[in-house]
Order: sequence, then C-alpha cells, then structure tokens
Amino acid sequence: MSDAKLALIRKTRVEGIAVHVNRAGLAIGDVAWLEPLSDGRIGVFAQINRRFLGLITRWRPGFLGHLDPLAEEIVAPSLAHGDRLRVRIIDLVPEHLAHGNPPEVHISVWGDPRHLHPVVRLAPPQATALESPRRRLSSIG
Repeated sequence: MSDAKLALIRKTRVEGIAVHVNRAGLAIGDVAWLEPLSDGRIGVFAQINRRFLGLITRWRPGFLGHLDPLAEEIVAPSLAHGDRLRVRIIDLVPEHLAHGNPPEVHISVWGDPRHLHPVVRLAPPQATALESPRRRLSSIG
C-alpha cells in the first residue's frame, strides 16, 4: 500500500520562535512535527540541542513555535483525523544572520489532502470608474 503525500503547505513561517535558533542546532532538512497546544494553536516541535552543565550535548524534543492562523486552518483537519504528516525545516535565518530582525524558521507540510476544505475563490474585481469611460468610447466607435 502506497503512502503518497502531497504538499499541503510548501513553505510557512513558524511564529513566536521560542528557542535560540543558532544554539538549538537546527538545520535545513531536519524532521519536525506538529501537535495541538492547550490554547488551540498548533505547535511546531523538533529535536533541539540542549547542553547539560554547558559541556554535554543532549538532543531533546523541543518547542520551536506555532503556525500562523492560515496554516493552522489548512493543517487542523488532517491533525484532527490523525493523518500522518511529513514536516521538514526548509529554511532558517539564525540570529547572527538576521541583522537585527527576529530569527526565522520555515517549514513545509506534506500529507494526504483528503481532509482539506475547498478553497473559496473571490469574484474578480468590478470595473473601476477609470475603466468605464474607456468601455463607453470603445462601444461608440
């Protein structure tokens, strides 16, 4: 039986970074996972480097941050149904490269799209006041 996965979210930013990205030992391609948090948001977790007594390196599961509301809306039905998702870290901007901005972690989420809700498309914008005289001129001539 095949477990084919499609991209649910190709790239999304992790909000509310809770770790020092440079010291955590994160790398592009690292495995991450999603879990619902007690406040209703969806948290992003990964194995992070934690030092014991400043010398001994220990890899432990750690909280990275949470998804933005749009990404939560996309992923929540799959998590609620217990689908297996493939989550990877695909982009990092650690503190020393952020140039005074907050650090960034971006992830991708892959899974079975059967629980996705259909996307509601907005109607195309109506003609503005600047376009209407042109239409009148083209219909006259």
